[in-house]
Amino acid sequence: MAAQSTPPSQSQQQVDSSEKIAQQFLSNADDYFRSDIKLVVSDYDCLTQMNTTALDKYNQLHRKLQHVNSSVRTMNDNNCTKMLSTFSQLNEIEDAMSNLESTIMKLDAYSRSLETQVKKYEKTATTTRTTSP
Repeated sequence: MAAQSTPPSQSQQQVDSSEKIAQQFLSNADDYFRSDIKLVVSDYDCLTQMNTTALDKYNQLHRKLQHVNSSVRTMNDNNCTKMLSTFSQLNEIEDAMSNLESTIMKLDAYSRSLETQVKKYEKTATTTRTTSP
C-alpha cells in the first residue's frame, strides 16, 4: 500500500495561517522593540557625551575663575600695600602741616609781641625827642 497524501483540511490550513501570522507579528514586534531599544541607547549615549562635554566646560570655567580670583587677590594685596604706604605718607604730611600751623601761630604771636614792643619803643622815642632840648 502506497501512502496517499491527503489534502490538508481547512481547519489545519487556518491553524497554519494563524501560526504564520503570529510568527510575523512576533517578528515585527521583535524588530520594533529592538529599534526602540537602539533609540534609547542612542539617546543615552548622546546624553553621556553632552554630560562629559558640559563637565569639561565647567572644569575649564572653574580653572579660569580660580586664575581670575588669584589675580584679583594679588591686585588687591598690591593695592592695599600701596594704599597703606600712601596713607602713611598722608599721615606724615598731616603731622607736618599741624606742626607748621603751630609754628606759624607761634610766629604770628611773636610778631604781634614784637610789633607791640616796637610801638612802645617808638612812643618812648618820640616822647623823648619832643621833651629833650
